[in-house]
Amino acid sequence: MVPAMIGVSLTGGRDEPGRHPVDAERTLRLVPDTTELSPARQFVRATLGGWGLTDQAAHLELAVSELVTNALLHGEGEIDVTVELHGDRVRLAVEDEGFGPEPIRFREPTSTGSGGWGLRLVDGISNSWGAHRVPGRTLVWMERQLPS
Repeated sequence: MVPAMIGVSLTGGRDEPGRHPVDAERTLRLVPDTTELSPARQFVRATLGGWGLTDQAAHLELAVSELVTNALLHGEGEIDVTVELHGDRVRLAVEDEGFGPEPIRFREPTSTGSGGWGLRLVDGISNSWGAHRVPGRTLVWMERQLPS
């Protein structure tokens, strides 16, 4: 199945605590399948390239891989990947149709190295990150300051 571009906006954005005004936004909808990791990375790379921010692509491609993987492992349903430009910051958000009672937080890494590293990695390459849950939806986001 081919991922679907579901929205391109130059202004606007969802009402969410702590959000800055949006200068540009692109969203890609993915089906819940591991084959969608490559299209998610390509989408992030192409979006940033279109905004003249290719120097940010490697970090955000890594982040989208981790966040989409978490949505596949712990979430449900279709996954939306949104890249936004907020003045001097780039924001990446991954949203799925799952909703769990537990807060989203770091897990202890496993001794085999097969889990528990994703959010730590996102924390290390972002200036800020967080999660927002409402019934039927989970959104995890990260922001990265653009160099001056």
